[in-house]
Amino acid sequence: MQVIDKIDKYIIEQLAANGRVSFANIAKDINLTDVAIKKRLDRLMQRGIIKSITAEIDYEILGFNEKVEILITIDPSKQNDIIKKLKEMEDIKEVVEVTGEYNVLARVMALDKGDLKTLLDSIFKIDGITKASILTILKEHKNSKNLPRKILQTTF
Repeated sequence: MQVIDKIDKYIIEQLAANGRVSFANIAKDINLTDVAIKKRLDRLMQRGIIKSITAEIDYEILGFNEKVEILITIDPSKQNDIIKKLKEMEDIKEVVEVTGEYNVLARVMALDKGDLKTLLDSIFKIDGITKASILTILKEHKNSKNLPRKILQTTF
């Protein structure tokens, strides 16, 4: 596990909350120069701790009103093919392997129920899917961008 100090943690949290925050604003908050912040950010990216700084999109404003998670059980001999097909589907935003009763979790967004039905029909036609359970996301209560406190160095 890589550890970071309080300054790196602060930089990461500021960028996670607002990817457009200026180095000068971050620097002012913690009494450093913007050049020092840029160097630290470059180092965090070189270490792979920060992969990219991206926009967080509100898909509901864009009209995607159906958000679901699909728990999928698959034939183990077809796992790689099934995961590849799921990853190629544009409306599936995330595909992860999981433990337990199901093998895969797919996070999906659709415009409306008709669009969702079309997507689900195409997913369920994939050879090797033996079972699926659909979870409709009603309301998101927490989507934290904070870092776990355990990643901090204890000494500086």
